Amino acid sequence: MMNQAQRMISPGRLLGLSFLWLAFLTPSLANDKPAKSVPRFDPVVREIEGWKVHIEPVLLGEAVSGDGVSESDHRSLTLLANHLQRIQILIPSETLAKLQQVEIWIEEEHPSLGTMQYHPSRGWLLANGHDERLTKKVHLPRANQLLSKEQMLKHPAMILHELAHAYHDQFLSFDQPEIIAAFEEAKTGKRYENVLLYTGQTVRHYGLSNHKEYFAEGTEAYFYRNDFFPFVRAELKQHDPTLHNLLGRLWGERPRK
Repeated sequence: MMNQAQRMISPGRLLGLSFLWLAFLTPSLANDKPAKSVPRFDPVVREIEGWKVHIEPVLLGEAVSGDGVSESDHRSLTLLANHLQRIQILIPSETLAKLQQVEIWIEEEHPSLGTMQYHPSRGWLLANGHDERLTKKVHLPRANQLLSKEQMLKHPAMILHELAHAYHDQFLSFDQPEIIAAFEEAKTGKRYENVLLYTGQTVRHYGLSNHKEYFAEGTEAYFYRNDFFPFVRAELKQHDPTLHNLLGRLWGERPRK
């Protein structure tokens, strides 16, 4: 997921809800200077499974008052490591080396941001009063989401999803024409309008939000498991062979015999 205002798309493309904020931008607001970003803490930087992770000190039991670090804080970092271990196994080695250049930021509880997200835009962060150091990082604003049973059942590949956004932005480009073309083909074919959700409901696929979510959602199914049909790689290959084949090539997988 990315914040709506951060889903910037090539000129002429208006996808999903990502540009609604522009419609409501008043002239006075447009002329205002961006809000100053005030850091709430200085993170501790650790390497976890090959990734540089910026950790709020409270999650490590540092700079805390009272009883100190909780068991859930430690478990959150353990679960993050678990996600990253699986990604190490699943992603081709050459691409993995690129993916591990993407930095991760995890904090106990952000005051206004809730869902995990990738921040491509420094401008958006500044305009909304967020820490500009989050730019180009995968952000886990509430560490205990990693411990949620509901989230685990719904999003077993949630870290992979956000890293896929970063890979798309930093190594492929959000203007990558083949991804945009595959997305337009999928929309035109209406193959994602009514699909099975992991709960058993029939819904519109989240990947139809825009070509960025289409790529990240497809990546979940290709390498692990998604919460929308197609859930796994075999189903993706049958349901959307264009995306299946494109993902294999863009992620650097060698063709299987």
